Amino acid sequence: MKVSRITFVAAAILVLWSLTVTAGTQAVFEIEVIKGDNVEKHVEVLTFDDTRFRIDFLGPDMKRTDESPYIMTVDNGENWVIGSKPKKRFYCSSMQTEEFFKNIGSQVTSAIDYFNVKADSPVVKQTLKEPGPEIQGFKTTHVRIETNARAHARFLFIKFEYTVKIVDDLWYTTDVEIHPIRKRWINALMHSDNQIIDQLFADFTKTLGGPVLKSETVVDITNVRKNKTDTQKESTLLTSVKELAPEELDNIFQMPKCKPMDDDDVKDNAQELLSAGKLTL
Repeated sequence: MKVSRITFVAAAILVLWSLTVTAGTQAVFEIEVIKGDNVEKHVEVLTFDDTRFRIDFLGPDMKRTDESPYIMTVDNGENWVIGSKPKKRFYCSSMQTEEFFKNIGSQVTSAIDYFNVKADSPVVKQTLKEPGPEIQGFKTTHVRIETNARAHARFLFIKFEYTVKIVDDLWYTTDVEIHPIRKRWINALMHSDNQIIDQLFADFTKTLGGPVLKSETVVDITNVRKNKTDTQKESTLLTSVKELAPEELDNIFQMPKCKPMDDDDVKDNAQELLSAGKLTL
């Protein structure tokens, strides 16, 4: 049910903010993903100023190498560079934001059509709102958002039916504004040209009042026919925030020489980011 995971996961999509207009900032998030007995941990290092933004996806040791995966923009989010190694070789490709998400939407739609999937529009509702603790000096509000969806399909003579339930506990702050580059990304998420994806992110984002500093997500995917449920848990926490000097920023935001993404590049990069839960940012 990778399509369901791709389509319905919607946690922690507002994790970037603007502390000042000119200062460069670096924020570190620790992420833990639990699937059964398997526990995976990684670190996301967010670096940004008023026009540039980068996320490095690092291991728990936070060591950055020339082959560490990343995503970066230096032109207010108009275009992005993805550096990755999906085929055991590092390369980078450039993409235009809106076109990238439209391509993803068409890929999901094609997969749904191919397998004759019938999916109900996900139902998103807020079930809790209360004051939260301070996180790295920011006051927070705690909300719980539940997302439920159902999908079924026929392939040859076999019928598949699944239910998906996602419970997101989110701690967001109103002490700072959402960064303009982040707003552009969120807007693109809601214009993939796939109605289910677009509506999901529209419903999800309207329940939040600011950047998310902490999240705890539980995803239950149930095979109705087999009465079997697979559960995945994911937690994200802001662990540090610091300002960077201009020379540090210029070094981090050095642009590599990249080629424009063709359809195969888009597919490879999208699958890599989506399956790792990174594309929602």
